[in-house]
This record gives sequence, structure tokens and C-alpha cells, in this order.
Amino acid sequence: MKTLDLSQNYFELFKQPLSFEIDLALVHENQQNLQAKFHPDRFVNASEQDKRLSVQQASWVNEAHGTMTNPVKRARYMLEISGIDMKDESETTSDIEFLMEQIALREQMEEVPKKQNPLEECDNIIKHLKVRLKTISDDFSNKFESGNLDTAKLVSRKMQFVQRILEQVMDLQFQLEENYS
Repeated sequence: MKTLDLSQNYFELFKQPLSFEIDLALVHENQQNLQAKFHPDRFVNASEQDKRLSVQQASWVNEAHGTMTNPVKRARYMLEISGIDMKDESETTSDIEFLMEQIALREQMEEVPKKQNPLEECDNIIKHLKVRLKTISDDFSNKFESGNLDTAKLVSRKMQFVQRILEQVMDLQFQLEENYS
């Protein structure tokens, strides 16, 4: 059985430069090709060792794909493979203006169900958060590309905050849609 080089990083696996801006279509295409080669279904009649190896490799490809296609995970991974410790989840940002923005967004979220058109309000917040996430992602990319990794780490924390709120608003929107159905 042909095996993957598990010592390579995800960017190498998917033939991408170590850059925040990647070709997601190519990542997806490479993931599909790798899954076609290593998916456990292809090894049902293989030895137990080859079956285990197939599961391990397919799992690793899926993990890599999930990391590469999620901007927050990709940013964190880039920093980790560049030698930056990203293990402390309790770290936060000291940017007071950013924190105040997050508080205001959370308050806005709490008011959504009381609004005349809560689904439209969710849409507006989601649009705002996507624009904000793009701005922060661009900032991360610039900091990383210029080698300013400590600042890039701080920016990645902001990406995490915005992504988390975006997910919460999308969950709220789903709940509201369920209630109005």
C-alpha cells in the first residue's frame, strides 16, 4: 500500500504555499484525489495493517482539509508550524476598541428576538460579521507575510472572536427560522 508522508504539513499535502490566501478549489480537488486513493472503502479486502493505515491516512487528510478550509483554523495552524505556541485558549485581546465592539454585537444579538423582523436583523449582523472577518483575515495575512508573527497571533485571536459570534448568530437565525416555520 502506498502511504502518505505524515511528516509534511497540510500546505505541502495540498500543494499550497504557506500563505493565508490559498486556492480552496485546488485544496478541495487534492482532498478528493487523496480520499479516492486512501479511503477505507478501497481496502475492505486488505490486511488489517493496511486497513488501519488507510483509516489513519484518510482521517489525517480530512483533518487537514478541515483546517485548510476554515480561516481561523488555517491561521492558527500557520502560526503553529511557524513555531508560535497557540495552546493557551485563555489568551484574549487587549484591544479595548475591539472588545467593546464584541460587547455591542452580543447586545445586538440579544435584542434580535425582540425586533419586528428578527430574521432580517440576523442577516444584517451576519453580513457585518463576514465583512469584519474579511478585514481581520486580511490583517492577519499581512502580518504573517511580513514575518510579524506575534502580532499575527493577536490578530488570529480576533478572528476567533468574530468567527465565534458569527456562528452564534447563525445558530440564532436557525432557531428563529424553526420557530417561524
